Amino acid sequence: MKNIWDKIKIESERFINNEPVIEKVIRYNITGKENFWASIASILSKKLANEYLPKKELEKIIIQILEEDKEIQKQIITDLQGYYDRDFACNSYLEVLLFYRGFQAVSAYRIARSFYLKDQKLTSKFFQNRIFEVYAMDIHPNAKLGKGIVIDHGIGLVIGETSEIGDNAFIFHNVTLGGTGHAGGDRHPKIKNNVFIGAGATILGNITINDNVNIAASSVVTKDVDANTTVAGIPAKVIGKAKKLQ
Repeated sequence: MKNIWDKIKIESERFINNEPVIEKVIRYNITGKENFWASIASILSKKLANEYLPKKELEKIIIQILEEDKEIQKQIITDLQGYYDRDFACNSYLEVLLFYRGFQAVSAYRIARSFYLKDQKLTSKFFQNRIFEVYAMDIHPNAKLGKGIVIDHGIGLVIGETSEIGDNAFIFHNVTLGGTGHAGGDRHPKIKNNVFIGAGATILGNITINDNVNIAASSVVTKDVDANTTVAGIPAKVIGKAKKLQ
């Protein structure tokens, strides 16, 4: 974590020198903070605060969780690295931290899930609702997300209550992990590791998308998908072996 924070501080000074318009944003959220977790808490609390939970109060709540929960720390660091390594539009760690809605929304979801697992479900729903209002993504706090998650654009993303997503998923906007409406309980998709989901894809029901699968944009998936395959269409069908994408 120290290496990434050091890199972010170096990037910050470079951008301050080259782009003075953005200097105040960087100084307030990065160079004026003592560590990486204080920086994230500052950014998220500014976005998620409202009249009931003002920024200063929310910032204290968030930073306490971030500094105490080692698993969340590992997940967020791996998420950040994932954007830097895999998002073709990404040129710095700093831009992810300050401006990438997918990174911020998933980081906030991890805070929400922390409350959910402590049986503080209404508090977790506060965060879920604010994430939706601010980032236009609806991620249920009971959903299980692994590490290295990259949400590109993210607008319109829906991840239902019993969904599971493994490590290193790359997910575009307007993706739905939903139920079929025919059953309650465990009713949402289980996405394994290294899965790519294109824009507008809909995955419905308690089905399994196995490792290294590519799901083409606008596909509708209602059945299990074998590992190392690419599926496309409505309904989705296997069209070949999966190729490495982002």
